[in-house]
Amino acid sequence: MASIKGWKFPVQVDKSTGRIMTVEDNENVKQSVNIILRTEQYERKIFPTFGTDMRAYMFEVVDQTFISMIKSTVTGSLKRWESHIKDLHVSVRAAAGPICKVETIVDYLTDIAPVQERVSKTMDMSGIK
Repeated sequence: MASIKGWKFPVQVDKSTGRIMTVEDNENVKQSVNIILRTEQYERKIFPTFGTDMRAYMFEVVDQTFISMIKSTVTGSLKRWESHIKDLHVSVRAAAGPICKVETIVDYLTDIAPVQERVSKTMDMSGIK
Protein backbone atom coordinates (compact mmCIF):
# COMPACT_ATOMS: atom_id res chain seq x y z
CA MET A 1 0.00 0.00 0.00
CA ALA A 2 1.27 3.45 -0.91
CA SER A 3 2.53 5.82 1.76
CA ILE A 4 1.83 8.93 -0.31
CA LYS A 5 -0.16 9.49 -3.46
CA GLY A 6 -0.52 12.55 -5.68
CA TRP A 7 -1.62 13.71 -9.09
CA LYS A 8 0.58 12.77 -12.02
CA PHE A 9 2.35 15.76 -13.50
CA PRO A 10 1.54 17.09 -15.98
CA VAL A 11 -2.06 16.45 -14.96
CA GLN A 12 -3.65 13.76 -17.13
CA VAL A 13 -7.00 11.99 -17.18
CA ASP A 14 -7.16 8.19 -17.41
CA LYS A 15 -9.31 7.59 -20.49
CA SER A 16 -10.64 4.27 -19.22
CA THR A 17 -11.81 5.55 -15.79
CA GLY A 18 -12.23 9.28 -16.34
CA ARG A 19 -10.20 9.93 -13.18
CA ILE A 20 -7.09 12.04 -12.78
CA MET A 21 -3.99 9.83 -13.03
CA THR A 22 -1.89 9.51 -9.89
CA VAL A 23 1.62 8.50 -8.83
CA GLU A 24 2.75 6.98 -5.56
CA ASP A 25 5.66 7.01 -3.14
CA ASN A 26 9.10 7.78 -4.64
CA GLU A 27 7.64 8.73 -8.02
CA ASN A 28 5.42 11.27 -6.25
CA VAL A 29 8.48 12.73 -4.49
CA LYS A 30 10.43 12.85 -7.77
CA GLN A 31 7.63 14.76 -9.47
CA SER A 32 7.44 17.10 -6.49
CA VAL A 33 11.18 17.80 -6.76
CA ASN A 34 10.76 18.58 -10.48
CA ILE A 35 7.88 20.96 -9.76
CA ILE A 36 9.87 22.77 -7.05
CA LEU A 37 12.88 23.17 -9.37
CA ARG A 38 10.79 24.47 -12.26
CA THR A 39 8.73 26.94 -10.22
CA GLU A 40 10.09 30.43 -9.70
CA GLN A 41 9.55 31.97 -6.28
CA TYR A 42 6.61 34.42 -6.23
CA GLU A 43 5.08 32.58 -9.22
CA ARG A 44 2.39 31.12 -6.94
CA LYS A 45 0.47 33.90 -5.25
CA ILE A 46 -0.81 31.76 -2.36
CA PHE A 47 2.66 30.30 -1.60
CA PRO A 48 5.08 33.02 -2.74
CA THR A 49 8.18 31.27 -1.36
CA PHE A 50 7.41 27.97 -3.12
CA GLY A 51 10.04 27.09 -5.73
CA THR A 52 13.57 28.30 -6.25
CA ASP A 53 15.33 31.50 -7.29
CA MET A 54 17.22 29.75 -10.10
CA ARG A 55 15.94 32.05 -12.86
CA ALA A 56 17.13 35.09 -10.90
CA TYR A 57 20.70 33.94 -11.59
CA MET A 58 20.17 33.39 -15.32
CA PHE A 59 22.38 36.24 -16.58
CA GLU A 60 24.92 36.31 -13.76
CA VAL A 61 28.63 35.61 -14.13
CA VAL A 62 29.23 31.91 -13.57
CA ASP A 63 31.79 31.67 -10.78
CA GLN A 64 32.07 29.97 -7.40
CA THR A 65 29.67 32.47 -5.78
CA PHE A 66 27.09 31.78 -8.49
CA ILE A 67 27.41 28.01 -7.97
CA SER A 68 27.09 28.42 -4.18
CA MET A 69 23.94 30.53 -4.56
CA ILE A 70 22.29 27.99 -6.89
CA LYS A 71 23.12 25.18 -4.44
CA SER A 72 21.76 27.23 -1.57
CA THR A 73 18.43 28.12 -3.20
CA VAL A 74 17.85 24.55 -4.41
CA THR A 75 18.83 22.95 -1.09
CA GLY A 76 16.74 25.40 0.95
CA SER A 77 13.66 25.03 -1.23
CA LEU A 78 13.76 21.24 -1.30
CA LYS A 79 14.24 21.00 2.46
CA ARG A 80 11.35 23.38 3.03
CA TRP A 81 8.84 22.02 0.51
CA GLU A 82 9.53 18.28 0.25
CA SER A 83 9.43 16.66 3.68
CA HIS A 84 10.04 13.11 2.41
CA ILE A 85 13.65 13.83 1.37
CA LYS A 86 16.07 12.63 4.04
CA ASP A 87 19.54 12.61 2.47
CA LEU A 88 20.06 15.48 0.01
CA HIS A 89 23.08 16.35 -2.09
CA VAL A 90 22.99 19.18 -4.66
CA SER A 91 25.77 19.72 -7.18
CA VAL A 92 26.12 22.31 -9.92
CA ARG A 93 28.11 22.00 -13.14
CA ALA A 94 28.68 24.84 -15.58
CA ALA A 95 29.84 24.38 -19.15
CA ALA A 96 32.52 26.65 -20.50
CA GLY A 97 31.90 28.88 -23.48
CA PRO A 98 30.10 32.04 -24.49
CA ILE A 99 26.62 30.48 -24.09
CA CYS A 100 26.76 28.90 -20.68
CA LYS A 101 24.64 25.96 -19.61
CA VAL A 102 24.32 25.28 -15.92
CA GLU A 103 23.28 21.81 -14.81
CA THR A 104 21.91 21.29 -11.32
CA ILE A 105 21.96 17.69 -10.10
CA VAL A 106 19.89 16.67 -7.09
CA ASP A 107 20.62 13.29 -5.47
CA TYR A 108 18.47 12.19 -2.57
CA LEU A 109 17.00 9.37 -0.53
CA THR A 110 13.45 9.40 0.78
CA ASP A 111 11.88 8.19 3.98
CA ILE A 112 9.53 6.01 1.91
CA ALA A 113 11.95 3.58 0.27
CA PRO A 114 15.74 3.78 0.58
CA VAL A 115 16.35 4.09 -3.17
CA GLN A 116 18.83 6.64 -4.50
CA GLU A 117 17.02 9.08 -6.78
CA ARG A 118 18.45 11.72 -9.12
CA VAL A 119 16.84 14.73 -10.74
CA SER A 120 18.78 16.96 -13.12
CA LYS A 121 17.78 20.36 -14.49
CA THR A 122 19.62 22.42 -17.09
CA MET A 123 19.41 26.20 -17.17
CA ASP A 124 20.46 28.16 -20.23
CA MET A 125 19.24 31.22 -22.13
CA SER A 126 16.01 29.42 -23.09
CA GLY A 127 15.05 28.72 -19.47
CA ILE A 128 15.05 25.70 -17.15
CA LYS A 129 14.57 22.23 -18.60
